[in-house]
Amino acid sequence: MQSKLETKRVRKKSFKRKRYWIPIGLLFLIIGLVGIGTQLTPQITIFLLKSGIGLASADTNGRYNVISEGVTRVVDIPYADEGYHDSTLDIYYPSVTTESLPIVLWVHGGGWVLGDKDDIADYAVKLAKQGYVVASMNYALAPDTKYPIPVVQTDQALTYMKNHAIEFKGDRKKIFLAGNSAGAQIASQAAAVVTNPDLAKLMHITPTVEPEELRGVLLFCGPYNLSTVEKTGFPFISTFLWSYTGTKTFEEYPRLNEMSTVLQATAAYPPAFITSGNNDPLTSQSIELAQVLKRLDVDTETLFFSNSPEKLGHDYQFDLESEAGQHAMHSAVLFLQQYSR
Repeated sequence: MQSKLETKRVRKKSFKRKRYWIPIGLLFLIIGLVGIGTQLTPQITIFLLKSGIGLASADTNGRYNVISEGVTRVVDIPYADEGYHDSTLDIYYPSVTTESLPIVLWVHGGGWVLGDKDDIADYAVKLAKQGYVVASMNYALAPDTKYPIPVVQTDQALTYMKNHAIEFKGDRKKIFLAGNSAGAQIASQAAAVVTNPDLAKLMHITPTVEPEELRGVLLFCGPYNLSTVEKTGFPFISTFLWSYTGTKTFEEYPRLNEMSTVLQATAAYPPAFITSGNNDPLTSQSIELAQVLKRLDVDTETLFFSNSPEKLGHDYQFDLESEAGQHAMHSAVLFLQQYSR
């Protein structure tokens, strides 16, 4: 009987990025100590962030060694035969199941410049235990890589999961997109590409996933209106978007509207579960997206903790020992169950 998380590696050679896992409060402290980030080039600023985070999170391997009975993990799967840097997936699924399971493709956060598919390992295991195939994807990071490559890569990962669903006990007609922070922005835009033919044409993407196969989106703590996101005061948001767009005054970037899901969602947008902490600077962005989707008559569920005395910050949902984190997980699973039928 299997007592540990079964792990299969499918690549003999793989470049593996160092994981930059750090509590958001400590990240903000590092950012505050740097202080001059907006005056530096993206390359220097991101180097400082990575250096500080690397010092603060030396024991990344220990966090990644998830022990869990009954979940199989397959790591470092290339999801595109050719194309862009870091096009790999980790896939988690129940080791024993008698039916095909819904697929959740997760896009990690990190301001488009940081992060790794390993970051959600614990969360992916717990979600897989609820009866889902969870695919956590890497994508090429800014400032070395610019928009729209991560959105293109997300479409490639969707194609891979649809074409290879049976290998991982997945149902190719029941696919969900999910993401946190910048990953939520990428996932939300990728969902708009699938359901908005005008946007797909504008971006020169031909989705292989049909709108009816994309059953829903899970969007955690993301930015969705990039014309107004700087006003939220989220630390280093200007530098992050300078890195991602290649334009220092990113508000003048000609494709900014294309990147703003609040402007690209249509009535065909998939059902959405949107959550953000009540002490997260980006929560106003989540509220705006929810309002837009509801006006379009898109099924939309929200969780914002507006009446909670507890202050819940950015990416609160990954603290699965907290009551709020457990509440968010439970609500997300109920959403997945509802739209998997």
